[in-house]
Amino acid sequence: MNYQIDPEVAAFLEMSDSAYPENVLELSMHEHRECYRVLCEMFQAPIPHEITRQDSSITGRNGHSIPIRHYYQEGGNSETLILYLHGGGFVVGNLESHDSICAEIAHRTGISLISVDYRLAPEHLHPAQIEDTQDAFLALDTGRTIIAGDSAGGTLAAALCITQQNTDHQPIGQLLIYPYLGGMHLNLDSHQEGTDAPAMTSQDVEDFISLWCGGKPDWTDPAFAPILHTDLAGLPPCIALAAEVDPIRDDALAYVEKLTASGSKAKAILDKGLPHGHLRARHMSEKARQSFDNLCQSLLELAEQG
Repeated sequence: MNYQIDPEVAAFLEMSDSAYPENVLELSMHEHRECYRVLCEMFQAPIPHEITRQDSSITGRNGHSIPIRHYYQEGGNSETLILYLHGGGFVVGNLESHDSICAEIAHRTGISLISVDYRLAPEHLHPAQIEDTQDAFLALDTGRTIIAGDSAGGTLAAALCITQQNTDHQPIGQLLIYPYLGGMHLNLDSHQEGTDAPAMTSQDVEDFISLWCGGKPDWTDPAFAPILHTDLAGLPPCIALAAEVDPIRDDALAYVEKLTASGSKAKAILDKGLPHGHLRARHMSEKARQSFDNLCQSLLELAEQG
């Protein structure tokens, strides 16, 4: 593909690539996670001084501990809660990888935010991540909870809304940031086009999903592939952000179409010229900064609707 990448985004991609060696396919999972840690640290920003962070944990259904980190500021909106799920292909990422992102969201919106450190694959296969998400939501829900996540976290956010569908205990909104939703099974256009996409290729997507499910995908499970769910009626209002230069771009766009057709309130925002993972570029790319502005405004919009 002839991708239109501006110099700021190109510089971000070059920095990102420097975190990984040329033999990336030969790395062990421990080495891969270390590279991802280095990558995330490259783009960490100072935590706003108004933000207080507090670490704690909740107990999952199997008795295991699920670490969480609470971000809040004095005088902020403590009635509404953003429950945030980090990206990382279900195999990398933790509370540290998205620390400054979460802090800035809480600061910009004024809404309390809790980040969830769900279990990772391949040590813990699907549905462990969705179980941790649901356990966290049920334990922390204020009655005014917005579920949000990027990439794999967007998958989990959408899956939670489906898991809680037709119950009295649902989020008031869902924000999906360049989410994977099962579109590769439908061979959507962006998956076909993304064989050489920067930041993440179509093959990378397939590899992450294989690790997540142990090579045994269940396309009948709506929590595994929300876009394949046949009944999307009654789900919480959804705003989905899609990155144009991303093999899972069309997951968000097609999912919003299906939600709207089902009668659920939904809209998509397409971020032109941006690759997967551009949240980390918000302080070095004007396009990524604008996307982050839209992200924060979307959360305020969902909070007001709720």
